[in-house]
Amino acid sequence: MKIAASFIALTLGLAPVAIGAEEISAKTFQPIWRDAPPATSETELDRLNRAFVQLANNSRPAIVQIRVTGQETKAGQSEAQSSRGSGYFIDPQGYILTAQHVIDKAKDIEVRLADGQRLPARMIGADSQIDVAILKIKTEKEVPVLSFADSDAIRVGDLALVFGYPFGRESSMNLGIISRAGRTYADSASFDYIQTDAGAYAGGSGGPLLNRQGHVVGMITMASERGNMGFATPINLIKKLLPRLINGEKFAWGWLGVQMSDISLEQATALGLHSVKGVVVSTVLPGQPAARGGLQKQDVILSVNDNYVDSPRDVVRMVGGLEAGRVVRLTIVRKGQTIQLSVPLGIKPELAKAREG
Repeated sequence: MKIAASFIALTLGLAPVAIGAEEISAKTFQPIWRDAPPATSETELDRLNRAFVQLANNSRPAIVQIRVTGQETKAGQSEAQSSRGSGYFIDPQGYILTAQHVIDKAKDIEVRLADGQRLPARMIGADSQIDVAILKIKTEKEVPVLSFADSDAIRVGDLALVFGYPFGRESSMNLGIISRAGRTYADSASFDYIQTDAGAYAGGSGGPLLNRQGHVVGMITMASERGNMGFATPINLIKKLLPRLINGEKFAWGWLGVQMSDISLEQATALGLHSVKGVVVSTVLPGQPAARGGLQKQDVILSVNDNYVDSPRDVVRMVGGLEAGRVVRLTIVRKGQTIQLSVPLGIKPELAKAREG
């Protein structure tokens, strides 16, 4: 029988196979790898590793996945759409913070907890401009929460951690540093994004950006195309808005009604500027706040409420962080003369085709 088995193997182009169990016994097998010896002492890296594991264990129970179903009309037909994002508990009674674009046009919202439990959620409040939303689930027991830190205290180079459910998979933790500290402004909802190289991916929007203590310093709302950079709204700004969002209040953010552009060296000379700074007004929309407030085409805006501006985006951000009805102070240069204007802000029309910036 052994000869016959060898003949069949050769006929099929295979090497003869030994069938004796004693020939492949583990007693005679010599491994080609080397097993690591047990650790005899703890190193600095061991302690750092343990700290990261503990931080993950403490934070992950408060991170949730948000699953949204909605309806979208295409070619006159209504189609079911689904999307997923991230969020986190901020109150033991089941309040969840996430990004508004995660739940935009949602018909049904479902939350998956860290233990796999899936529960329906309802929206409490949201704002599309700041991109923040508050959800709530019904829970019979208190849920784990993440605490807020002072986002104005972070520095470039600080350790940063991003938690979320990228690509709709299991929750994950990414480690990096603060690449740009971001900024908030007093008496305004204007802000600059916090940037981190901890990364952010599709499905991670709405997840928290944590400091080394595991406290929230921001909420991830944007990512680079490659996912190697994440951008977070500072948590200090969200703190300002939360009380009104929880009460279901709506925000009417202000606008000027202008179009602007960066200033070139040639324009700076023609407009009588000693240095290239500010932004030039290219169009003043008739009947809008800027026109009523006396702003003219070719005016150069130097500052908004005493905050210097270098790009149209700066103006849009600072004006958009003030509610309609507020009076904004503009420092402008007109034909070589510096002028101060006070302009009451209006409400941006819903269907405005001309955008500021």
